[in-house]
Amino acid sequence: MDILDEILSSLRLSGGVVIDGEFSGDYCVLAQFTPDHFAPFFPEPDALISYHYVRSGKMLVEVDGQPPTMVEAGGIAILPRNDPHLLSSRSGLQPADASQVGWVTADGVHRVKSGTDGSKTEVWCGFLGTAKSAGHPLLDALPPLLTLNASGGEAQWLDSSMRFLAEEQPSPDIVARQAELFLAQAVREYVEHLPPGSDGWLRGLADPAVSKALSIIHECYAEDLDVESLARAAGVSRSVLGERFAELIGEPPMRYCARWRMRIAQNLLRETDQNTASIAYAVGFASEAAFNRAFKREFGEPPASWRRRMEEQEQALAERATPQPLPPQQVRYCNARDGTRLAYSITGEGPPIVKTANWLNHIEYDWDSPLWQHWIQEFTRCGSLVRYDERGNGLSDWDTPELSLDAFVDDLATVVDKLELAAFDLLAISQGAAVAIAYAVRNPDRVRRLVICNGYAEGWAVRADAAEVARREAMLTLTQMGWGADNPAYRQLFTNHYVPGASPKQMGWFNEMQRLSASPENAVRLQRALSLLDVCELLPQVRTPTLVFHSREDQAVPFGQGEVLAGGIPGAAFVPLESRNHILLESEPAWRMFSDVTREFLKG
Repeated sequence: MDILDEILSSLRLSGGVVIDGEFSGDYCVLAQFTPDHFAPFFPEPDALISYHYVRSGKMLVEVDGQPPTMVEAGGIAILPRNDPHLLSSRSGLQPADASQVGWVTADGVHRVKSGTDGSKTEVWCGFLGTAKSAGHPLLDALPPLLTLNASGGEAQWLDSSMRFLAEEQPSPDIVARQAELFLAQAVREYVEHLPPGSDGWLRGLADPAVSKALSIIHECYAEDLDVESLARAAGVSRSVLGERFAELIGEPPMRYCARWRMRIAQNLLRETDQNTASIAYAVGFASEAAFNRAFKREFGEPPASWRRRMEEQEQALAERATPQPLPPQQVRYCNARDGTRLAYSITGEGPPIVKTANWLNHIEYDWDSPLWQHWIQEFTRCGSLVRYDERGNGLSDWDTPELSLDAFVDDLATVVDKLELAAFDLLAISQGAAVAIAYAVRNPDRVRRLVICNGYAEGWAVRADAAEVARREAMLTLTQMGWGADNPAYRQLFTNHYVPGASPKQMGWFNEMQRLSASPENAVRLQRALSLLDVCELLPQVRTPTLVFHSREDQAVPFGQGEVLAGGIPGAAFVPLESRNHILLESEPAWRMFSDVTREFLKG
């Protein structure tokens, strides 16, 4: 095994082939793997290496700052850091809108189609993932794009390997071992053609003395190595090796050796049940105490604590990757004071949390939704979740006499009274925040805790920002013109507004959900009613413990509205989220932060 093989093996990569792409004629798609792409099939890795294998046809790959590269049938494009990139038939084309990309998930793979009539290009797209704790400077030294164009027997091997990965769906470990082979080959070819005068890690692999020293460190890390013996084996003086090694690798030989020992120790801790004493001797330490001190210096905690933390993280990842099936849902109905019929459901068992209605809901259609299912899953883990459809949309009455804050608050009161909930937690998203705040002020003894995500105290007409008002008025006009049309172009404007980071599949679902959830007339009425919401005067009266989240780049509700809520509610905690989505997606880190912090808050 050479240095590259050892480094890649130490990364403990996992992965899979998750997209079967078919492009034709003129096509251009913006590509970058996100956790959403592999969430249905694999746990989420910390770092991603993405790749595209062209089975037939040809494909131009463009990464910012790099010349476009044409990859033909039998070739593979590798993006070591999963940078955003374009896949196209030729330069100069605009990336297709998400609504123009066909997206069907079946048989353990996403099947994606895009383009016009014309010659066909078929691509298998996959990823390799690794944990941050397993990172290596080699990956950072690689360019944004590597290509491997196999020929002859190699092409046949590559094609058969990729077919096996895509069609047989083997374990992530098998996928990783196969993919390591072509990744290592691509790196070797890149190193062989490094221009004169190059420096850095990759040049170190091509330097005879440094490469020899690296090989000895990787093979004999458990032995009593020193710079003198490494230099002698490399055929240079101690000073020459030290200077050249530090210049190219970025640190002295013995410091790299110490880090490599710790890397091997990490993998042994993660993958074996050996005790720390055995691992200490296995990586070259004379005593367990010395190993413990060295490990803590490197990673900030003793090896036993690090092992426990890794086990907990892996267990959490496994739970997220294999969610439990949702408990059965039964839709029920009740009548508000003005006679409006309201649809509601309660799912799960345990302490109740009530989700106030938001734009737009459909309690049956949301059940299998790629945008809402993880919310339902999260809030039925340890309790019962109550959801209801707001008047004017979903399964509730569309022909309702009043759409106003008082009517929305009465709907919430009607549902919780029907269920005879003496005390409960409230989950409020978007306009649900205003409704939840008004209800909590009127019923302080019934609301135990309040969680708000991307909510607002003032509707857009009250905020009266000229640019936002103009945009919203334009959206109202478009709603009147095309909301109910079969062409989803009009509703796509709302989709881009609420979930700009969604996958084509998620966007397609949201487009259809809007059409099914409300008539064009009610979509306009609801927007008008929500624009007038104003609970600013009620904020100081809230006595319920409150936790406020808001996406920093939320395009539907300004980030400042979250700050207004948190600043106005006495004692409220505020958590900014690194997201641009109004509805948090399961694939983004912001969702994990939201769910973890919320879980702890509701426990307390």
